[in-house]
Amino acid sequence: MVGIAVSSLSDGFIFGQMSGMLDALHNADGSLTLDSNDLSWIASTINVTCFIGLAIVGVVTEIFGRKKAVTIATIPVIISWIMTYTAHNKTVLIISRLFAGISYGGILFISYINIGEYMSPNIRFMSFNMLVCVGSLVGTMLGHMLSVIMDWRNVALVGLIPSLLSAAIPLFWVESPMWLAGKGRFEECEKNFRLLRTPGEHAEQELKLLISVEKDKKTKYRQIKSNLVILSMLKDAFKKRYFWKIFFLSLPINIYKVAAGRVLFSTLSITILQGITGTSDILLFTLTTNGFAVFGACISCLLLRRFKMRQLLFPTAFLANICLIIFGLVLYLKPDKDEVFNWVKILLLATYLVIVGAGPYPVLESILTEINPLEFKSFNIFTIGVITGVIQFLAIKLASDMFLVIGYHGVFFINAFITFLCLVYLWFFLPETKGKTLQEIELYLKNNHYYVSDNIKQEQMKELLNIKTMAACDLNA
Repeated sequence: MVGIAVSSLSDGFIFGQMSGMLDALHNADGSLTLDSNDLSWIASTINVTCFIGLAIVGVVTEIFGRKKAVTIATIPVIISWIMTYTAHNKTVLIISRLFAGISYGGILFISYINIGEYMSPNIRFMSFNMLVCVGSLVGTMLGHMLSVIMDWRNVALVGLIPSLLSAAIPLFWVESPMWLAGKGRFEECEKNFRLLRTPGEHAEQELKLLISVEKDKKTKYRQIKSNLVILSMLKDAFKKRYFWKIFFLSLPINIYKVAAGRVLFSTLSITILQGITGTSDILLFTLTTNGFAVFGACISCLLLRRFKMRQLLFPTAFLANICLIIFGLVLYLKPDKDEVFNWVKILLLATYLVIVGAGPYPVLESILTEINPLEFKSFNIFTIGVITGVIQFLAIKLASDMFLVIGYHGVFFINAFITFLCLVYLWFFLPETKGKTLQEIELYLKNNHYYVSDNIKQEQMKELLNIKTMAACDLNA
């Protein structure tokens, strides 16, 4: 848990430091000469190169396991901090962003997987929220605050601390039981599973279901050469309706996350706050908005314990949309930058960040850790990650120009409309996953009903998994 939290804090710190660096470079006195186009490339590059990290970690984690993948994924950001501190031209800065993007995508990818596989169903949602959501926001807040009071190069040096810890701590983990089961190493799987779970009947049922599901998959693909098993699984998955159900469920979830603006605000926070308030004295504004965002993520732990996923998601998401629209209207109708209205704007923005951090973000990000079956988890997360990375890249790259052309209010109105469309789709297709094991969720997505794991029978499992008896020649064909 500590390792995942530190990794998430390191990921968030990337954006916090970058926000201050962009503002400092925009007002630079000549040490680095950059125009608006250069700055937009520096700000947005990380969001498109993250898919390289997704691809690298997707391969690394299948070969070396989950814990070594975290260490490997952290190495590029360590290089990035050193390059940022020593950079004296835009080429080095952009290359440093390439490395940061690789690490950001890789850490995000492996965090989704690790939360789903290491944590028990009863605490998975709360663990994800506290470790990934809160950890990332705390990292971003620290980056923002330090950037206001310190030189951006020194802030980059501070970023080395969580990054080095992120690389070191996972070396002391046990390996993921899910990964071991997927590799057919069932004795090690049982040993590590019991180390990570409180002993009890439910834990044994979960372990039994995990091994049964993975053994059935091994039986189905036993005639195929080991290096072709993944390709055969993917080929079969493409033909199944449930694969596309998961794909088109993941896509609007990620589009919502982009449009809701957390990455946009994290990357351009200082610029946005100065733009809507008309002052460079924004330390208190920065503390307020970031503090509210962290507070929202923290209280979501209480809300997630009390409510089911859908019960929490839709009321808070629609309320956040209303708040965002009101915020846009205030910016449009009251462009005055006096002290009273500045605080009205800041408090509206802070309220939006509380609501969206308390409900939509933790719910949707938790669901993303749960809905991908083991056999094509890496492929699906990578594919969706590439699409989302391109969308996020465009959102950041075009943000500065959109702020000038249609104003901050226009950008927020567009974002509110996009998130509304995503919520309408999710209303009809998003399942309830709270308290379900990953195997139960997988079987639900395949069969549209939850499997009761109290009476595990091999014949029922084969029927649920649609495992057909086929000859080796048919499998090879």
